[in-house]
Amino acid sequence: QAPSAQGQQPLNTGPESEASRRMAWQAAQAQQMMSLDVYGCQHATVADIVAGSFVLSGENHGRPVFKKQASVKGVEVLIYYWDARDGPIFSGWWFGPKVGGDQVWAHNPDASAPAPPKSGWKVPCNGPVDPAFTVAPKAAGAQAAGHMPQQQQQQQQYSQY
Repeated sequence: QAPSAQGQQPLNTGPESEASRRMAWQAAQAQQMMSLDVYGCQHATVADIVAGSFVLSGENHGRPVFKKQASVKGVEVLIYYWDARDGPIFSGWWFGPKVGGDQVWAHNPDASAPAPPKSGWKVPCNGPVDPAFTVAPKAAGAQAAGHMPQQQQQQQQYSQY
């Protein structure tokens, strides 16, 4: 749009611009979430792979990518978002060794989430939802202090969102 006579851009106040602003704000909030804890997976094989602490390591399709702090038998573990470009069945959040790879361990189809959802994960990715599987942000102050119990840290962080 061309600038107005006073040199200012006209404001776009339609519903699409509001949704875009809201999504941008949510994405910014997600970027501030620097680390996550993953726990509670009931599938023994997958639990050994995905459980642990993850740190922000990049971005894919406009959403954060998290990397597990410790590799598992030399394999990296990532949490990443994939949009609907390959079809809606592939959209959502994934655990895998490579962004967009064929090997995955868990899937959450919530494509509206700006960050990995706390619950609703299918484990394995083509299986049922594991009600105990949890992805939770660490509390910012507790990351350094390390003196609060893990569950209390997670509850404190989620109450902020």
